[in-house]
Amino acid sequence: MHTRAIALITCLMAQPALAQSTVDIQVDQARAIAAHAVRAGDVQLAQEIARQLLAQDPDDRTALLILAATATQSENPTEGRTAGARAWRLSQTAPQKYEAARLTALAAAKEERFTLSTLWLRRALTVAPNDAEYAQTLADARIIKRRNPWSTHFGFSVVPSDNVNGGAEGTTLTAPGNPTGTLSDDARALSGIRASFSLRTRYRLHENKTSRTTVGLKYSGARVRLTDDIDIPDDAFDTNAAELSLRYDRALPHGNFGLNASVGVSDYREATTGDQDVEFQKYDILRFGLSYQTPLSDRSKVALAARTEQLSYLEEAIGEVQRNTLSMSYIHALSSGDSWHASISATDSVGDSVNYTSNTMTIQGGYNWKDPIGPVTISVGAGYTRTDYPDYRLLYPVTGGRTDDTLFYNINVGFPDATYAGFTPGLSLNRSLSESNVSRYTRDSMSVGITLKSVF
Repeated sequence: MHTRAIALITCLMAQPALAQSTVDIQVDQARAIAAHAVRAGDVQLAQEIARQLLAQDPDDRTALLILAATATQSENPTEGRTAGARAWRLSQTAPQKYEAARLTALAAAKEERFTLSTLWLRRALTVAPNDAEYAQTLADARIIKRRNPWSTHFGFSVVPSDNVNGGAEGTTLTAPGNPTGTLSDDARALSGIRASFSLRTRYRLHENKTSRTTVGLKYSGARVRLTDDIDIPDDAFDTNAAELSLRYDRALPHGNFGLNASVGVSDYREATTGDQDVEFQKYDILRFGLSYQTPLSDRSKVALAARTEQLSYLEEAIGEVQRNTLSMSYIHALSSGDSWHASISATDSVGDSVNYTSNTMTIQGGYNWKDPIGPVTISVGAGYTRTDYPDYRLLYPVTGGRTDDTLFYNINVGFPDATYAGFTPGLSLNRSLSESNVSRYTRDSMSVGITLKSVF
């Protein structure tokens, strides 16, 4: 019976005039036969019927779904992916869109286009019909993410701040061993809005059970819009940074070991009050790092890291800076699912300029609540940094050198109920208070921004 029906459909496709009087019945039968073939695993038969249906009506959604549903068993998954995408556009209801998006994601995964597959799974999350389907799609997205050799993260924020330039609180410049002076407008704290964008993408070159090699590219940039009435151009605070890195990780009998090397460039601007000309400045970056992480128990782990970097400034007065950093961190998970962490780091910098020669110590910690508190998730962090510049100078050497003490804290709030397409919005509050014996570096800055975080 199936053979005769298919033959009849083939005949109808070849004779449009005859098809006009019988197409409704025959098309419905063809769809039923194709659907049965899919369930029976007869991919070739299902696809042939679907193609003939589409030859008569390119917008036959059922036929498009049949091609998408059989894409994972087909030698041409691209056909199924494009059919699934068209079925999405033709879908009228959320359940229809969900069905089309998931089938298109599976077809893209069959093509090993995992990033595209993830995008379609994000679309499916927006129209999931119930919690169970949402959870299943989220689990599938995490599997696809692990399979994807590409890993890409981006961030964007528009943050109002009372100190977008890291300026001083007061107007007077004081420092031991130097005459008292007046700070220029651009050296004082300026209010404004800071927009920043970051993009990190990484490609897995090699991976097996014990090791992995990746290459990565990172870019970050910031733009400022001043709200203070001051004669300094906004682009005086533009910054850009780009970095290319190579990383190797290896699993050891106890813990994981990593190597990282990178090269990059960072540029910034310099301007003075009343001067609309902005001078371009930059420095080249060369970094090399080692890291080791090992579990101490089922709930805790410790990480050690060492990094050396060389910064080569375009401005000859600065020259080169060699910086070495050692750090240690500890993470502990509680039985409730909450976690806390603490870390300490020490950095030694030696520069051609005495003003870039310093020693820095930072201690910080934080706490993360796993479960929402009411409608929000919360994590907090705080820390203290001391930096000593033993030979710092202004007009004359600063007696005893320059010392900066900084307290900082941050609060991050997420809104899981507002999650859309796998992204959860949030708010971040960051504040730092610095005291220095060189008044230019005594400052208080606070910013509040909007964040967007992926749940997978």
